[in-house]
Amino acid sequence: MNPICPNCGVELDANMQACPLCNYADFDNPPKSDQVVSIPEIPQKSKTLSDYVSLTPVQKRKLFWEVSAIILISGIIVTLMIDFVSAKGITWSKYSITACLVLFANITFLSFLRHRLFLLLSGSFLFTSVLLVLFDLYNKDIGWGTRLGIPILFSLYLIFFLFALVLRFTRQHGFNILAWLFLASGLFTLCLDGILSVYTKGVINLHWSLIVTVCIVPVAAILFYIHYRLKKGIELKQFFHI
Repeated sequence: MNPICPNCGVELDANMQACPLCNYADFDNPPKSDQVVSIPEIPQKSKTLSDYVSLTPVQKRKLFWEVSAIILISGIIVTLMIDFVSAKGITWSKYSITACLVLFANITFLSFLRHRLFLLLSGSFLFTSVLLVLFDLYNKDIGWGTRLGIPILFSLYLIFFLFALVLRFTRQHGFNILAWLFLASGLFTLCLDGILSVYTKGVINLHWSLIVTVCIVPVAAILFYIHYRLKKGIELKQFFHI
């Protein structure tokens, strides 16, 4: 018959020198009835966190997509119910419902097409453009969405696509990435200024964007110089000791 721990009552093996549960070792002197050795608490890792960490990147993205779907669908249902109760129909809730659906479409593209940049940006641009058109229709065809919003959106997506291509084909990432980012920002200001002038005056008339671009180009040139002349190929993380 195996011995019993005099402190906690756990059955022990014959060759054990201490109790594996409470670490009691003085078997020759059992504790008094009113004196029990405390059992140390063993920290345990959260099972939920452990399960999440063990997931593959694809499974994590799928889980994020599922959670996003549940949250957005719940938001749509709640807004519909509130709108029906307060206004006896679908009034203001159509804006939030449309925004939630477009957001869900963008999350879907980001979750499953993240490595296919052209399809990701094309799908996101299409659904976001639909959002602007629907907002125009909801407001009885005001026109700002189609004549102003979509052109600005197209220029933003196009510049982001070109910037992503530059990052993909750039072997060494350093200050040159900041330089390209500054140039992309300057290009977007030119597009924005031109689109706004066409929308308001009917002609392309650049003003403030030229000043911004003139200020940006020297900064980008300095960053290119630092990257290729002084610290050729240096990583930003190494430079800033991150």
